[in-house]
Amino acid sequence: MRALILHTDQFKSKTVEKSTRPEGIKSDPEGLGDREMQNGITVFFCVKKNDDSVKLNNLYNEILSAANDFKTQEIMIAPFAHLSNQTAEPKLAKKLYEELVLRFKETTFKIETSQFGYHKSLLLEIKGHPGSFRYREF
Repeated sequence: MRALILHTDQFKSKTVEKSTRPEGIKSDPEGLGDREMQNGITVFFCVKKNDDSVKLNNLYNEILSAANDFKTQEIMIAPFAHLSNQTAEPKLAKKLYEELVLRFKETTFKIETSQFGYHKSLLLEIKGHPGSFRYREF
């Protein structure tokens, strides 16, 4: 599992169309639409082959640490297969994505998600302080 954790002033995404790759991907049923978040953490993450709930737990804890460091309650979860060329099968990737979102929805954090299985346009404004960009592998 790989993740890019960013302290952002602004995140905006707009779905363009359903993804057809990799074969077997199932797009979120919410469909097309915009997502937006101000002053929070944006987490781009990629599920790789053989990833599991243990690695997801490590990512969860890293996000909690970043939220504490950045003193924010706003978190955008954004699946981003482009972090690896060894991605998991879509079914596993979506399962772990949903598990991560659910874990945060059971907390006091305000969670937003960027749709799974869509091509999207993105607008990011990232803070420039030390530590505002964090790349992690689990």
